[in-house]
Amino acid sequence: MLRVLSFVLAFAPLPAFALSCMPYGVTDAYQEAAAAEEGYVPVLGTLEFDADLVPEMDLSGQTPTAAVTLIPATFKGDALTVRGVDPAFETEVVLEVQCAGPWCPQPKPGEMLGFLRQTSHSYVLHTNACGGFLFGRPSAEQVAQLRDCLAGRDCVPLGQR
Repeated sequence: MLRVLSFVLAFAPLPAFALSCMPYGVTDAYQEAAAAEEGYVPVLGTLEFDADLVPEMDLSGQTPTAAVTLIPATFKGDALTVRGVDPAFETEVVLEVQCAGPWCPQPKPGEMLGFLRQTSHSYVLHTNACGGFLFGRPSAEQVAQLRDCLAGRDCVPLGQR
C-alpha cells in the first residue's frame, strides 16, 4: 500500500509555487545603489522601448523564462542630484529584465523613476521580479522619498520601517 501511495504522490500534479518578495521601494533601491561599487545616476523622466521584447510570464504552466533579457531603450529626462536637478539629458540605455523562474517584471514604456548603472560604454537599468531600480509611473511620494535620500534626510528602507 505504501508503494502505491508513493507512486501516486510522485506523479501527482504539483501545486503552483508563488514568488515571495520582501517589501522593496525607492529608499531600498537608493540604499542599494549607494552601497554598490558601480556608479548609479538617479533619474526621473521617460523610458521608451519595445514592450513586445519584455518576457511574458507563464504562471499557469510555471514555465521558466530566460534568466535575463536585455532590451535597448532610450531615457529622456532629468538626473537628480543633491543640488536638485542637473541639466536634462537623453541617453541610450540597456533595460535589463531579470526573471525568477516564470516570474518576470512587466515594465511599460513611459514615465519612470530609476537608477541608471554606469558602465564603461553605456547605462543599464535593472529590474527584476522582486524590485530592482525601475519604478514605473512614480507617485509624488516616491519622488519625494528619493529627494529626501539625496538630501541626506529620512531614507529608511521599507524592510526596516
